[in-house]
Amino acid sequence: MSATACNFPPPISYFQEVATPIYRCIGLEVARERGSMSEEHEASNSNNGEVQESELWERISATDGVERAEVLAELSHFAYKRDDYAECIQLCETSIDLYKTSAPNLHLHELIHLHEGKALSLRNLEHHGEAAETFEEIARLHKERDEVSGFIQAIRAAACEWFAAKEWQKSLAGHKAAQDAVDPDSSDMSMGIDAINIGMCLNKLERYHAAIPSFLDARKHFQKAKSPLNVSHVDNHLAIAYIKIENGPEAKFYAKHVYNYAKIAEDISLQGYALLSLGKALALSGEYDDAETRLVEALEIYTAEENKDWEDIIEANRALAGVLTQLGRDDEAQERLEQLATIEETMLNEG
Repeated sequence: MSATACNFPPPISYFQEVATPIYRCIGLEVARERGSMSEEHEASNSNNGEVQESELWERISATDGVERAEVLAELSHFAYKRDDYAECIQLCETSIDLYKTSAPNLHLHELIHLHEGKALSLRNLEHHGEAAETFEEIARLHKERDEVSGFIQAIRAAACEWFAAKEWQKSLAGHKAAQDAVDPDSSDMSMGIDAINIGMCLNKLERYHAAIPSFLDARKHFQKAKSPLNVSHVDNHLAIAYIKIENGPEAKFYAKHVYNYAKIAEDISLQGYALLSLGKALALSGEYDDAETRLVEALEIYTAEENKDWEDIIEANRALAGVLTQLGRDDEAQERLEQLATIEETMLNEG
């Protein structure tokens, strides 16, 4: 499975907790329900925005210091709104520099806001390492203001970006910092989020035995929070960890739970992942006939998708070839591997 923020359709942590923009267009009235606006209203808002932005640019030459920083901050909102993230970053950085040269301790709120704009722009540009460093700076600023909730949100966001950058150890450190902070607003959901994030990092670091207790802790919290979806995501990660340490019975137990949820929820994509894990778990348990059935079903789902996940298709085919070999059908296994080599030649080529 690919090393993204989530190993299947985004469950938690990286999206539910930190994706709601901290960076907002202060002073701008942005319609929440675009569908209810008439075309004339939309055109009017667009024209008004262009006029406001033009007026702000005209003010630049007549301002300096903090006042110029404020104008640049407002301009950054317009750039962000029209998805011009490179310009937004430049405007935020210039405004930050101006605030820093003018009693920065008096402008921590403004500095946090501008760093948020920069961090979210970097995230949208998929510059995850730089986004992580910026979120870490936001966490430091929140700590300076003794804002615990803001610190936790920012350090968690930084850890998420490190994960997206495939910096597993840095991501692990960030998620542990979020977990260790005394959160006055903690809940079973937030505690479950930190626990699953830590487990995911440990899985990526191939520390599977260490990951399992974190996943079990997350599972407990999500059950208390009455969140079947998030429990199923934990179960999927548990199945993966148990497969990696070759514990077939435990892997089968959790893979079946994922499959049961996916069937009831009619989540086809998750069914595919569950069937792949279940097939591998059954193979580890020596149940090769059932393993073949499940892996074939997983491939039927994967190959039916318009945007095919070739990494998972390759993984499922390799697992199936291994099962066929165990069933004494070496010719079928070899034929499948030869066919698979055509795809692997392209997908695994780093040139």
